[in-house]
Amino acid sequence: MNVPFKAVSDAICLIPVIDAADAIPASGVPRKIRSMLILLVALAVVSSLAAEMAYGYFADRYEMSWVRPELAEHAAIVRAQGRLGEK
Repeated sequence: MNVPFKAVSDAICLIPVIDAADAIPASGVPRKIRSMLILLVALAVVSSLAAEMAYGYFADRYEMSWVRPELAEHAAIVRAQGRLGEK
């Protein structure tokens, strides 16, 4: 590589050079990152459960919206024929 170019390039480098020994501590994963990972997994599980419950609720409501008009129409027909005892 061109020596003058390398000198200028190293001088204007925006990304600091990270030493490999500083990047990974002896224990493997830093404690701060591990706790953040646990927090993100817990958040993903809770949001997944909430989405599943919401989907079930709205799916049941949608299904009931198709059933209710038919039941109301049937009850009106039976009532008009006089077979439905009023309570």
